[in-house]
Amino acid sequence: MLTKMYLTNFMSFLNRTEFDFTASKYTILGKTNTFDNSILKGGLFIGPNASGKSNALKGIAFLINMIKGEGESFEQYRCRFSKQPFTVLEYEFDFSGKKVVYKIECNVRTKNISEEVTIDDKLVLKRDGNKGELRINDSVSADDNLDSETLFLRTASFNTGRFPQEPVLRELMNYLQNSYYIDGYNRGASWGRNITKYAEEHGVKKLNEYLQEFNYDFFLEYGSKSTGEGATVFVGSDEKIVFFKRKSFPFPSVFYDESQGNQVFADMLPNFIYVLENPGMLIFDEFGNSLHNKLAEKIVKFFMKNAKKSQLFITSHDTNLISNSVFRPDQINLVTFNDANGSMVTRISKFKPREAQNLEKMYLGGMFEGLPTYE
Repeated sequence: MLTKMYLTNFMSFLNRTEFDFTASKYTILGKTNTFDNSILKGGLFIGPNASGKSNALKGIAFLINMIKGEGESFEQYRCRFSKQPFTVLEYEFDFSGKKVVYKIECNVRTKNISEEVTIDDKLVLKRDGNKGELRINDSVSADDNLDSETLFLRTASFNTGRFPQEPVLRELMNYLQNSYYIDGYNRGASWGRNITKYAEEHGVKKLNEYLQEFNYDFFLEYGSKSTGEGATVFVGSDEKIVFFKRKSFPFPSVFYDESQGNQVFADMLPNFIYVLENPGMLIFDEFGNSLHNKLAEKIVKFFMKNAKKSQLFITSHDTNLISNSVFRPDQINLVTFNDANGSMVTRISKFKPREAQNLEKMYLGGMFEGLPTYE
């Protein structure tokens, strides 16, 4: 699991900024929101518009997309108001009780990439430019022709068949491959591309089981037609689509005619289910967009209660999530933008609120950082 991240010269984070996902001394929600009271099951990033919340999530998503080979580029992520050409990303993970540190540095002018992976301070992977070296057990392999757009960790993983001789690296790669980034304003959600693909491959049985767990007043069908309340809706004999039907009034409705809230919630379900059932990270920018705040709370609580080896990282403007019944104080990250110094992040636990205090009221009252002022 991800325990820490450091961003330097990355988007709005100019100076080396620490993101801490280890548990503090708080005991609240220890059984649901932490792994063994040591690692947090994710966190909330909240703050004013344009403070850098999304950029924090993109620091995590960048690694995931680079490992999956989804065409990321260092150039588009460098800090725009910095004169330094170096972008540095550092990640710390814990797998099987071992500390994995992965550092990536890129000079966007020369396109030179450096990488370094250590397991319990032992160097196992190193790269400088187009030359890389992998050290597993007593075996050392070198590659002198690395692609400037591809991470050596990804190349080495595929070349070795996902690290069969190094279980910790294999856990890391599986964790990243099982992780997903969701943009709450993704237009693809309105057409149900994600959920339609899932329904085509797996059907809707499990989707409906999860909707039942949420006590949601809708269930899903997948096919070329749906019938209910005396009406039948066809979409064509050669086409299949996801239909929504209310339990209380099962009139069929095609996916793209549904409310935006239903579209967003349903289209996130496949990734939500996959990460819950497989170790990985679900990263959701603008979480709560179009969702009722009670549903947003329910989703977070459900994830925290049921996640065994997975983490949830979200940004949101829903202040009801700033609550000791949803997140612990050490899971709530306040993001602010400090002019020429760039974005900064502070955990609410730094202010040492008592567990019985109303965190939302304290935040809105200006007792913490990250509150916009428009008066």
